[in-house]
Amino acid sequence: MRRTLAVFILIIGLLTVAICTSGQQQAPGEFVSPIGEFGIMLPQSKVEVYDELSFQIGNDKLIAWAYHWDLDSDEVVIVYAIGKVDLEAKADPYLEKLRDHYAPGSVISQKKTSFAGHPGLVSVVDSDTRNRKVTRAMIWTYILKNRVYLMSLTLDDKARMEEHLKVMSTFRLLSPKDMEPRLTELVEELTPKPLPQAPVQSRPTTDAQDSALKGRVKTVVTESEPYVDGSLYGVREMFSVENYDEHGNLVKTVDYRDSLPRRVRLYGTHKGERAFLELRKVWRWVDYRDKNDSRDREVMTAPTIFTIKYKHAPDGQLVEKRVLRDGSKDVQRENYNLKAKTVTRQYDLNYVIRRTFAIGRGQKVVSTLDANGNSIEDAYQVMAGASYEPTYQSFYPGNFISSDRWYQHYKTDKERYEYIFDDRGNWIQQKTFVLTKDNQTVPKAVTYRTITYYQ
Repeated sequence: MRRTLAVFILIIGLLTVAICTSGQQQAPGEFVSPIGEFGIMLPQSKVEVYDELSFQIGNDKLIAWAYHWDLDSDEVVIVYAIGKVDLEAKADPYLEKLRDHYAPGSVISQKKTSFAGHPGLVSVVDSDTRNRKVTRAMIWTYILKNRVYLMSLTLDDKARMEEHLKVMSTFRLLSPKDMEPRLTELVEELTPKPLPQAPVQSRPTTDAQDSALKGRVKTVVTESEPYVDGSLYGVREMFSVENYDEHGNLVKTVDYRDSLPRRVRLYGTHKGERAFLELRKVWRWVDYRDKNDSRDREVMTAPTIFTIKYKHAPDGQLVEKRVLRDGSKDVQRENYNLKAKTVTRQYDLNYVIRRTFAIGRGQKVVSTLDANGNSIEDAYQVMAGASYEPTYQSFYPGNFISSDRWYQHYKTDKERYEYIFDDRGNWIQQKTFVLTKDNQTVPKAVTYRTITYYQ
């Protein structure tokens, strides 16, 4: 216990210095959170992210992102939260309330601290786990105006406690400029080798036209900001970056999840057809010699070629687009009804980056389009509970084996959109509303596009 408290006192000073010295040179292998604007020397491939969580402290609502790592036999959690009021003005009660909300239990010791003039609290807490085992953890809580950073480290591995505390001391705040080198590095790691650019497939429309883009578009950067309890909190999540050539065709796309790059595609030709080569990060079970370390990890897939097939009406309008993996399996299909002004899109669940629809069925979305080809309403299926039918089979008198046959039920949800356009006629802000049962609309998110053009 004395050793624990001695290390506890020492680490307060170490962590305070580390956070104060933000803006240092990027450290190799550092995990960075563009949303939380922090970095820490923990592995990028082993983090589990829980996004857009909401909770309430007193009368103040916050939206949060939680990051979890297994560190040998200990666990690390970093929670970044943001509210709409200056929480720092009532820091004294809020620091303890935030800690107690996260880890209710017995406070063994606590000490006030600060960094860059902002208040903080470092505590050692004993909490009951689900299996009724008492776990001791060190918890750091800091308030910066309307932002909260809460970090915890379990102290189960006594032999490696000081080593793990030193890892925690590498936590630091980062500006967008500080994160640029690391994010560029992550994109480069995911970038496959280029595909051949010839022969160029002749078709009536370009990729930009198929996406309802007007003018000589060069890049499209898409970000989204969620509504939580009817309010925006000023936190934008990066969704994608698209690069077009001067003819209006895609050259490269980068797709993000939790504002970190998860998929990169390079476009060209393959066996005479329009195609792209893709690398992505996915979660898969990885077996290690030490079975205690075997678990789901984020790993990079092998480069995969997808070919794109098009069908056009006699007047040149696109009526069908298919994306095929290895030239055979459909992973995306778009069918345009030119008369009804609708497009039906269907996706393989293993193909999409962000799952927003029913798991267990292919993702199918029916969009109603305006005169410019922008969606004004989407209809899609979501899970709506399940039912079961008991079945019994008798093997011999007096002994029955029972089983249940489960049926998944689905319902159709709808979303509607409102737009703000730039002077070229391309939307730069899209407001999403969820349509309720009584035909009312509830705001869900605002999507922003930053578009650059060729001169």
